[in-house]
Amino acid sequence: MKRLAGIISVILAKGRNPNKNEIIIMYIINHDKQIALISEMRQLRKDTKNCEVYYHHPYTNQMWKAFFPRATEDELGPKLLRHEPVPTNIEKRLNICLGEQVPENAIGLGIEWSAHPEIWPGVIKALENEYAHYDRKQLKLFLNNLHLDEVKEELPEDPQEEELSADLVGDLIWRSRKIRMKRFFVLG
Repeated sequence: MKRLAGIISVILAKGRNPNKNEIIIMYIINHDKQIALISEMRQLRKDTKNCEVYYHHPYTNQMWKAFFPRATEDELGPKLLRHEPVPTNIEKRLNICLGEQVPENAIGLGIEWSAHPEIWPGVIKALENEYAHYDRKQLKLFLNNLHLDEVKEELPEDPQEEELSADLVGDLIWRSRKIRMKRFFVLG
């Protein structure tokens, strides 16, 4: 287990080499890999209200955040371990997570953003503009983990209470399927 953590530390040394071929791992979703990496790090602060823990990795000098983006009162949902700070720009995060063949990045970003429906229109708009630049498999994993279909089923009857209406979510689902089809027929 300790050897696995050392290997992950070497892989995660992002920003050290300006080489374009360097793969950036932004999210770690595998529980065993999370435990191995956390055992190498120092805990900086813990926010039990928001289910977040911040860490510092002494070997790579990176900040990490462990959190449960879909946490509710009843259950925590999936745990993610992610670099801190992350780009605030939607396009930059999509480029990092969907541009390379690292499934954990696409899955992690989809899970994280599934808890923030207020940004979904911006996400779909960014995907419509740049879908040809993303890896097909990564795009599919991201959209599957965004869980747009599940949200439409859970919307309340009264649309004034929620910021998302059934019509808006239905439109986003249709646009996301259109992006998948367009990306399927684009070579690359």
